[in-house]
Amino acid sequence: MNKRITFVSAFDDRNMEKIESCTKKIKEKLCKVPFGKNVDNRIEMDTLPYHFTLSAWDIEDEKNVKKALSQMEFPKLKISINNIEIMKGKENSYVLYFNIKENEKLKLFQKKLYQILPSERYNPENYHFHITIHIDKDYKKILSIKEKILQDFKPFELEVTSFGLYEIYPAKLIKQFNIINDNDYEEISPTAIVTSYPRVFTDIPYEKEIYNWLEKHCNEEVTLNKMLAPEIEARYKLINKLLNKSNIKQVLELASGYSSRGLIYSQKGYNYIELDLEKVVKNKREILNGIESDIPKNLNIISGNALRKDDFKKLESYLKPKEEIAVINEGLLRYLTFDEKKIVAQNIYNLLSKYGGIWITCDVTPKKFIDSQDKALPNFNNNLSLITSRNNLNDRFEDINHIKNFFGNIGFELIEIHKFKEMRDELYSVNKLNIFDEKIEKTLEDAIVVVMKVKN
Repeated sequence: MNKRITFVSAFDDRNMEKIESCTKKIKEKLCKVPFGKNVDNRIEMDTLPYHFTLSAWDIEDEKNVKKALSQMEFPKLKISINNIEIMKGKENSYVLYFNIKENEKLKLFQKKLYQILPSERYNPENYHFHITIHIDKDYKKILSIKEKILQDFKPFELEVTSFGLYEIYPAKLIKQFNIINDNDYEEISPTAIVTSYPRVFTDIPYEKEIYNWLEKHCNEEVTLNKMLAPEIEARYKLINKLLNKSNIKQVLELASGYSSRGLIYSQKGYNYIELDLEKVVKNKREILNGIESDIPKNLNIISGNALRKDDFKKLESYLKPKEEIAVINEGLLRYLTFDEKKIVAQNIYNLLSKYGGIWITCDVTPKKFIDSQDKALPNFNNNLSLITSRNNLNDRFEDINHIKNFFGNIGFELIEIHKFKEMRDELYSVNKLNIFDEKIEKTLEDAIVVVMKVKN
């Protein structure tokens, strides 16, 4: 029976692997659940992932705790694991744990939490943060496990990517609280300039004026490559083709960057909403004001983060309530971890569940495309990685089945898959400027745009 609720750190797969790599040589079953009068079958009760605890309360306080936590801001934390130690536990037991090095930011956060939701056992003045490895009454066993782990142990760092409120025991997640800091995503913004330059070599309206402004006003040091033009032009025009085909006249474009699509479609009468980080939005408004003296009122360029649920709620004030939405993004998900992709997808799912419509994106292109791109544009991805640390191959989808399963688990159905090569005959950069070769042709074969909708 659940008797308490506990507020703990959560680690993504990458950070969890660091922890589990330390314990992989331990063949016997480890158990993190303390001994206690109301805890039987500890092994079966051990359903909480590796974590450190910030506080815990009586189960009767769940409603108040959940409400208070929902109003808090959560800091992004980096913690250092510097040793493996043993301490006394309940009922004459011993606790083997990863020691967390003193962390002022973590301590300050716990103090703030304690002021709002006090729990004396977790008083910051005398609480020691740790990640439990195993609890046992057999000291020799604890000591033996410690010695085995220490054989290969080296201090390591972990990032806290979210927090969880759980009922225990066994653990049942009540609510997850994600850490979203716009500064973490600012380094993606210069990639919008990388894609703006190749559009100069296309017939897409306004792109020369947009790039001219960026060239004068942006100081980011980026490598520009006009040979990217066929790929960028193909994805832009393919997304437009699919949007036109849908007959949906209300569009939300996420991480819209410096694309001219919003201006063009709003001039056609579409209700068009763009969402991007504050710096990009500020630049975009200034650019458009320099291009057109009369920006359509139905073009709304909003600052926000696609990972933040509250920013999606903010967008609803610009949406027509009885009209379907086409959600578009190109050049966003590829820079996010799978945990972050899931957050964005869940936000889109919630929106489309309410309004109806579709999601059009090229950001699911599988890994094989990167091989083709590297052959067609040598050093492109290496140069991109110098601009943003988020150009990580591990954050790409393996294949179509991976895409279907990932989004299917969230509640989406993949209804169309289109290859960039469908636009081959409509590419100005290819047919007029002859920016082309066989290797670029292969990138158009391997890159895709998909259309998804919420499952019935």
